[in-house]
This record gives sequence, C-alpha cells and structure tokens, in this order.
Amino acid sequence: MSRTCDICGKSPMYGNKVSNSYNHTKRTWRPNLLKVKTTIEGTTRTINVCTRCLRSGFIEKKVHVPKTEVQVTENK
Repeated sequence: MSRTCDICGKSPMYGNKVSNSYNHTKRTWRPNLLKVKTTIEGTTRTINVCTRCLRSGFIEKKVHVPKTEVQVTENK
C-alpha cells in the first residue's frame, strides 16, 4: 500500500527532528489518509484520500442507507 493520496498525490515528507540541544535525527511526516468507498465512472471503488481532499469536496463518499422500520414491517 503506497502512502499517497489518489486525488492530489500528497505523499510523506522527510526531514530532521531537532532537539533542544540541536541534535538532528531523521523523521517523516505522513499524510492523514483514509480509505473511502466512492463511485467512479459508475463503479464503486475504495481509494486512499487525504482528509484535505475529502473536506474540500473533491470526492464524495458512498453512503450506505440502512433500512427503516417501515420498510422492514411492510416486507413481513
């Protein structure tokens, strides 16, 4: 699984952690990715989307609508 957003291409960034004594050690900043089910070209797919793209409305989640009690009682 690659740690990149399928919409904007955001991926991990690399840099240095700097302590109070100014020691440098390597570290990574990973993007906040979520697996989201969405409809793309009429098919349902699961893609990795960063929360910024999800919040900005670039992708729309596929929502499962549960059955209501009225529908359940009518079928019985």
